[in-house]
Amino acid sequence: MVKLKKKAAKQKPLSRKEQRKLKHETKKNNKRIYHAAKTDGAQRVAEAAAEAAALAARGKNKNNKKKKPKKQQINPEDIPREELLAGEVDADDDESIASDFSDEEVDALLPAALKVKTFEPLGKKPAKHAGIQREDEMAARKRELRQQKELMQKSRKQRMKQLRIENEEEDKEIAKLEKKLKLNKSKDKNRMVRKMFNDGLDYLLDFVLDDDEEKRKWEEKQRRKKELKEQQEKEEAGMWSEEEDEMPEANSEMDEDDDDGEASENSDMEGDEDDDEDEEEAGSESGNEEQSNYKEDIYGRKRDADGNIVNDANESEPKATGQKYVPPHQRALLAASEGSSAQQAEKLARLQKQSKGLLNRLSEANLHKIASGIEELYMKNSRYNMNETLTKLLQEALLGRTKTNERMVQEHMVLLAYLHAHIGSEIGAHFLQTFVEQFDGFLKQLDELEVEDKRLNNLMLLLCYMYMFKIYELRLLLELIARLAANLCEKTVECLLLIFQTVGFRLRKDDPLAFKSMMQNVQTQIAAAPLELKENPRLRFMIDTLNAVKNNNMSKLPQYDPELAETLRKRLKGMLRNERYVVTLNITLEDLLRADKVGKWWIVGSAWTGNLAEMGTAQAADQEKQRQQQGSQRYSEKLLELAKKQHMNTAERRNIFCIIMSAADYVDAFEKILHLALKDQRTVAYVIIHCALNERRSNPYYAHLALKFCQYNRKFQLAFQFASWDRINDIESLSKTQIRNLASFLQQLILSSGLQLSVLKVVDFMQLHKLSFYFMREIMQRLLLSNEEDQVYQAFERIAKNSKLQQFKQSIRLFMQHFMLEKLDEHKVEEEKQLLRQRIEHLDKMLAYVDL
Repeated sequence: MVKLKKKAAKQKPLSRKEQRKLKHETKKNNKRIYHAAKTDGAQRVAEAAAEAAALAARGKNKNNKKKKPKKQQINPEDIPREELLAGEVDADDDESIASDFSDEEVDALLPAALKVKTFEPLGKKPAKHAGIQREDEMAARKRELRQQKELMQKSRKQRMKQLRIENEEEDKEIAKLEKKLKLNKSKDKNRMVRKMFNDGLDYLLDFVLDDDEEKRKWEEKQRRKKELKEQQEKEEAGMWSEEEDEMPEANSEMDEDDDDGEASENSDMEGDEDDDEDEEEAGSESGNEEQSNYKEDIYGRKRDADGNIVNDANESEPKATGQKYVPPHQRALLAASEGSSAQQAEKLARLQKQSKGLLNRLSEANLHKIASGIEELYMKNSRYNMNETLTKLLQEALLGRTKTNERMVQEHMVLLAYLHAHIGSEIGAHFLQTFVEQFDGFLKQLDELEVEDKRLNNLMLLLCYMYMFKIYELRLLLELIARLAANLCEKTVECLLLIFQTVGFRLRKDDPLAFKSMMQNVQTQIAAAPLELKENPRLRFMIDTLNAVKNNNMSKLPQYDPELAETLRKRLKGMLRNERYVVTLNITLEDLLRADKVGKWWIVGSAWTGNLAEMGTAQAADQEKQRQQQGSQRYSEKLLELAKKQHMNTAERRNIFCIIMSAADYVDAFEKILHLALKDQRTVAYVIIHCALNERRSNPYYAHLALKFCQYNRKFQLAFQFASWDRINDIESLSKTQIRNLASFLQQLILSSGLQLSVLKVVDFMQLHKLSFYFMREIMQRLLLSNEEDQVYQAFERIAKNSKLQQFKQSIRLFMQHFMLEKLDEHKVEEEKQLLRQRIEHLDKMLAYVDL
């Protein structure tokens, strides 16, 4: 390929980078030349350096002369072949040293005959060097980045301009709205923020002030304003004293000529001040002497040296004028009503707004936070003001003419229970008295109430959830139900239905006997109701609901979900701190209705004018009535007498015994005993086994009842196992009839998988006495002669697979071999002998080889 010669351009001075690059290439070429020859490498490097210096000198001369000398033409054919192969070719520009052995350079050194000529197409520029191409890419990249940066700056400026225009339009819109709302008269821009705090709407600022830095700045600004205001008030308070001090200075400036008069006036003023100070000192000394002469007793009364009571002039003034003592809460009420204290009225209005703001945010998520906020308000304000404010707000929120959301009522009653536990029981008593008085007022105006008016329904819902969260006892709610049942109409039927749907199952669980008597009372009132009311579909639905509650059938109640109430009860328990708990108020309906006349005995320190004797006789009459109802309604006198003979000395044992003896079958007895909600399962097992042992003959009724309990819960299974062990260990005190009954009872439980055969492991086979031997023979004979062969083998297979009962298995095998198999002659029936022999041999092999 032939190189096309170009016109030499004017050389520019080399930069530092190009100089370093040239130096690096020079070192590289020198290294290549040095290692190319094995003998004279150093000489060749020196020659190459000299030639490079000469070449550089010629380049300078060319630039100075601006003429290009002609190159010495070398004919490649004249160059020897050895020099060509060794690369020792000298030329003017020393191409052999700077050669990178490319094809173009090799072609230039070849003879003309061997050279292959190639030509570039016309109009096509020669390709650039790779280094120059990389420099072009870097420049293009820089140019692209610069253009991108300029574009971003332009877009940012455009965006800022657009935002500025939008902010100006928004400010114009705000100003227009402020003008319409007449909010632009005040110069204080933070007036609305303070108003939001006073109205209890400060939580909205959380959505406005998203950044914590803005919050901090705003709080700092408010603090500085508050300090400035306090400083101004202090300056205003001390203004008069400063003016009095400045008066003499002003007189001296105005009357400079009257020096003598000024001196005399100043001397007179100083004399007056000295006289005033002397009088004050004398008065203080005399006061100290009087105080030393009088002393206060433990009641705060002043007494002289002789011990006589001395009346102060300030205390004698009210007696002379005949003023009446006004309690503190009435003083505040009079001050607010008469308008004599505008500050108190403003304080009450602010308190109402703050309380309303907290109640508006009340939900299950922030229940604890809102309760703590209201508790803090109770600590800062009087309880009378807080009680009245909360009563008013709860009535507005919950006691409307439309039906209130049940979940909202639950959350508010949890809040009330929290305040009742943390602040005092008088809080819950106040709200309970208020709601009961409203209930009594609604019942008196029952004829005027419309069915669409839901105020009475909402009030009963509040009272139901107050009972649910244990603010008052069951007795008050039963009295309210009795009042509603005594005035049966369409409205009261709605309220009764609401009570049964809300807390019906809770009533049944807390006191089944009281629930039964209440249900009978309601049914009696329904039977005596007019025919028109009996045909009312609401009444029929209420009866169905009452029967569903009676039968513990939750599926028949539509939309009944007790989980939320239980969740809130657990939440309330977690909110209570410092071992606080909800004090349940045991107050009757009559006590609440007569509280204004008689007094509130349930509040500590409150006045009460009732008669203790009457109260005691009334309680005794109620107890006697309840005892008679228990005896007459539930159990007969014969059953109670029989329970007494069987030593059922506790109420739980007596109830279980009477239920077992009076039940229709074992399923009925099982359900009734479960309804007692007993916590001790061993009491049930004790009574059932006691009844089974004292029968004249073995009765399978007790075994079926015990089996039902064992299948119901494993706790009952353990209870029957422990009770059986107690009887087996105390077998010497039993008669043979009782031993037979015990053996029959355990045999039925073992075959039915109620208990395992391992219940007999407490028997000491090494020291079997007469009664123990009789018991083991009876139970083993009953098991082996059972008609259910599969059940017998399964009972023994359960203990055979248990490796921990190895000694017990050996004892059973030994007992069957020596005491049953060898004494088969005692059986008169031949079939029994063969059956016993066959089963004993089979069970012996099972117990011996099942582990293998």
